[in-house]
Amino acid sequence: MDELDIEKGYANFHRKLNRILRKKEVKAFKAHVAAHPMQAGRLSHCLGLSDELAEVGMYKAIVVRSALRDLHPEAVDWLKKRGIDFPATQSRNRGRGRRNTFRRKKGG
Repeated sequence: MDELDIEKGYANFHRKLNRILRKKEVKAFKAHVAAHPMQAGRLSHCLGLSDELAEVGMYKAIVVRSALRDLHPEAVDWLKKRGIDFPATQSRNRGRGRRNTFRRKKGG
């Protein structure tokens, strides 16, 4: 298997994951992650969880995926209503990051 095959595998995994996350079906989410452990990365931790706890991971996955930006408000609201901290969305993160990396030192 060469690098191109690996990249195609990741791309296919993520495209299908996005479709599954749009449906918000936790059993389909867990089945997809279980079927692709190499591509799933951190999402694999959801496999050992109850469906109720895996659903939290599913909604957090929605929040961090830019391709699902239209679902972010709904997912954030779902997490907030349950008192669950949620990861930063693209809109919450905007303007942060590297901006300070290139600041000049005073006096230099």
